[in-house]
Amino acid sequence: MKKVLWISRHEMTKDQFDDLTRIAGEPVELTLWQDTVTDIHQLLPTIKEVDVVAAVLPLQLIAELLPFLEGKPLLQAESDRVPTGRILHLQDGRTEQEYAFRHRCWQQVLKLELQTVRL
Repeated sequence: MKKVLWISRHEMTKDQFDDLTRIAGEPVELTLWQDTVTDIHQLLPTIKEVDVVAAVLPLQLIAELLPFLEGKPLLQAESDRVPTGRILHLQDGRTEQEYAFRHRCWQQVLKLELQTVRL
C-alpha cells in the first residue's frame, strides 16, 4: 500500500484518487493536510511517514519543499477548466461564466529553481 500525503484545503476527487491509484500500481492510503501551510517545516514529520507527496501549494512553497523530500515523488494534479453552461450572479451585480475543474492527469515535479526578490 502506498502512503500519500495530500496537501490541499480541498478533498481529493474520485477521478484524482482513481488516477493516483493507477499511477501507484497498488492501493493508496491518503493522509490529509487541510490546514494552510505557512512553513514547510510543519510538514516534515508527516512527510517522513509517507511514500509520496501530492500537493496544491504556491510555487514558493513547492520550491522550499522539494529539498526535504529525500527522493519521494512530489505530485501535482493538472485539471481542465470546463464551462458548466451556468452564469453566476456576483454580489456586485456582475455576471460571469461558471467553470468546473475536471482532473486531467498527475504531473511529477522533478526540479524547480525559483529566485525572487522582494520589492
